[in-house]
Amino acid sequence: MRHPSFIRATLFIAGTLLSASVAAQPPHHRTPPPEAVEACASKSSGAACSFTVHDRQMDGTCAAHEGEALACRPARPPGPPPEAVAACQGKQAGDACSVTFRDQAHAGQCRTGPDQQTACFPEDMRGPQR
Repeated sequence: MRHPSFIRATLFIAGTLLSASVAAQPPHHRTPPPEAVEACASKSSGAACSFTVHDRQMDGTCAAHEGEALACRPARPPGPPPEAVAACQGKQAGDACSVTFRDQAHAGQCRTGPDQQTACFPEDMRGPQR
């Protein structure tokens, strides 16, 4: 029979090794949408650009991120979708709300983002926590 201290030491070492391997992995990086890449197809790095995605126009600058194709990087991040802003019209941050995306209703909470817009952040969808 093994001693409890030996088992604890083994678990501690295994946990430390697992933590180190997870910490060594690079953070998740989202690739730019095809529309952003197309906007810079005939341009050079630093050139002004614009593209439309999900009915939203975004202006920015052509730039490449480590090993990726040149793509239009928005000058400022897009704000919340219009439907999310409308769902919190007349409400305050912290109020319950419901917003519909692609014919599916999502319950959430009104939050004020960095752009000072109050919008509905669905509880069942990932997004920034404020």
